[in-house]
Amino acid sequence: MIKWFRLITLVAFIASAFFLMGTTTDKIAKDIRLGLDLQGGFEIVYQVEPLQPGAAVTDDLLKATAAMIERRVNIGGVTEPEVTIENPDRIRVKLAGVTDQEALRSLIDKPAVLTFRDSSGHAVMHGSDLAPNGASVGFDDLKRPVIVLKFNDAATFRDVTKANLHRNVAIYLDDTMLTNPVIDEVIPNGSAQIRGQRTIEEATQLAKIINAGALPSKLVQLQANQVGASLGAMSLDKTLTAGYIGFAAVLLFMLAVYRMPGMIANITLLVFAYICMVLLGWMEATLTLPGIAGFILSVGMAVDANIITYERIQEEIRSGKTIRSSFRAGQRHSFVTIIDSHVTTIIAAVVLLAFGSSSIQGFSIILIMTLATSLLTNVYGSRVLLGQVLAANACKRPGWFGVRQADSALQQDDRQIVKFDIVKNRRKFYAVSLGILLIGLVTMIGFGLNLGVDFKAGTRLDLMIGKPFQTADIAAAIRQDVPSVDFKPVTTFGSKQEWATTTFEKPVDKQDLERIQHDLQQKYGSQVSRQESTVSPVIAEEMVKKAVVAVLLAALGIAIYIAFRFQLLFGIACVIALLHDVFIPLALFSVFQLEIDLTFIAAMLTIVGYSINDTIVIFDRIRENLKTMKVRTVEDLQQMVNVSLWQTMRRSLFTVATVFVTALSIAVLGSEGIHNFSLALIFGLVSGTYSSIFIAAQVWVTLKKREFARMQPAAME
Repeated sequence: MIKWFRLITLVAFIASAFFLMGTTTDKIAKDIRLGLDLQGGFEIVYQVEPLQPGAAVTDDLLKATAAMIERRVNIGGVTEPEVTIENPDRIRVKLAGVTDQEALRSLIDKPAVLTFRDSSGHAVMHGSDLAPNGASVGFDDLKRPVIVLKFNDAATFRDVTKANLHRNVAIYLDDTMLTNPVIDEVIPNGSAQIRGQRTIEEATQLAKIINAGALPSKLVQLQANQVGASLGAMSLDKTLTAGYIGFAAVLLFMLAVYRMPGMIANITLLVFAYICMVLLGWMEATLTLPGIAGFILSVGMAVDANIITYERIQEEIRSGKTIRSSFRAGQRHSFVTIIDSHVTTIIAAVVLLAFGSSSIQGFSIILIMTLATSLLTNVYGSRVLLGQVLAANACKRPGWFGVRQADSALQQDDRQIVKFDIVKNRRKFYAVSLGILLIGLVTMIGFGLNLGVDFKAGTRLDLMIGKPFQTADIAAAIRQDVPSVDFKPVTTFGSKQEWATTTFEKPVDKQDLERIQHDLQQKYGSQVSRQESTVSPVIAEEMVKKAVVAVLLAALGIAIYIAFRFQLLFGIACVIALLHDVFIPLALFSVFQLEIDLTFIAAMLTIVGYSINDTIVIFDRIRENLKTMKVRTVEDLQQMVNVSLWQTMRRSLFTVATVFVTALSIAVLGSEGIHNFSLALIFGLVSGTYSSIFIAAQVWVTLKKREFARMQPAAME
């Protein structure tokens, strides 16, 4: 008999939670801080060099330079600048939501050294001779804006004017002459004027720069990323649309396959998304494009916890157990597997956090946060809700759990489970993987990898033209303005092919890029805008080293964990499978000459964590069957592994289906900025699922056979 009070209480609780989410989601979403790739802005890494040759870069110099940069950014009207010191000699400046990016970038790295030079070019006074805040805006007799300078020592300024009477004393800002007046009379009051400013705004900004003072060091640009506001908005809209579609597909899939548990999973999945948004706001984390992709991907990974549990519940129901007994057994057997799979993915995310760039670090933080949240909602929460439904004596028929009544007491022999002998045909699967790897290796030798600027230095330039254009015209403009640097053929992208893109073989100066944009504006209109990504050889070399170390450390950490949780042979099999999962997408990217950048590395490390999830489920079942099935010979071993593979086959395929749908929606509908990221995920998902089923377990069998041969030589005869 249904316990209606308990059921109504549960429904009221769920309804209250949905009311809370519905009334607060919009406000929470608006408070989330967006990264520069979603709202426009720029990020620059500067190397700090002392002004005196041979001097050392000290902490005090870094702090003084960072403080001066922040003061100048504030002059530009940016309220929340991110100016970060990166030892031993770098400063990262990240500004999102900036409208006039060019003016602000020029403002940041302008030395602003004010000098007064006589007719021979010798400096007779410096900006340090000015009084505190000694520059202000005034007007001359014709009401034109001038900058009024007030000096500390009126006597010194009087002596300078006296020594240069009837001669020119030029006023320079850096190496730019602002004015070159003739000293008509001795000035006794320590006050002077700088004329030549066209507007009050121009005069005001120059006065503020002079008051801010000179930078105490020289700034050398090592890396720069600039995103236009229009491209950021487009990226956000397209990626969110892809996320909604992928999310809806996962909800429908869970409901269709698992019925009542699927509906519970969908409820907890919506709560999962809401809690993640709340945590993003509470952490004041910056949401970037890779972060959104990581969040979308985590939806598929979060529901994986439900799939593991629900598949086990269905299996218990088919074995003839009651619904409640199946629920208890299913959650008990699946819990350790879920924890192991989450830990391995967190290991990969921690490596990303330690070795990734700022945007990739944002991706890893969101991935860690979502994994922890999914344990609360899609593991603990879904089990509590489903337990309450069963405690209310509701949904007692197998059909509510996606199991046909005819199958609910079907005792199936182990040999009937095995529909195809995977272990026996393992050499064929080895051959398939080896063939792809060889093709990729030949392609790498013949054509090399299509490395992005992150790994080989240079400048990637994206131009939003906004109207029909010919790539030849764009290439001609680039060749005219930057004749000394080779660049790749100009290609197009965007829903209406309104964007042009190319990559320069060497870093290009900002002034050259501005000139290209200006010339194209003359031809196509003022709507032409650009985004750029410039990486110096120093940064590129560091990126390569970090990428290699990150992949190796992630694989090693996961392998050690698996060896500790299972046994050494499982760990060795995992290492081989993980190397397979990394090299297969790499080979495919080489074959299709797709660009490899930092997001590719993020995708690979994500796949390393995800692939091991699938492998853990299979290894966990093998470990369980080793305790219950009699394995005395190699034939018994192979049969046991075949049974384990087919017992977990639905889960493996269903999990890859949910994550694959989200990755595919990003690839087809998402922003171009994460297109290669999603393709790497798709290649890695297929490769990871293939390796978990057809490679990892087979490698373990091969290794285990050798152990059998040593322990029981008679069994091999």
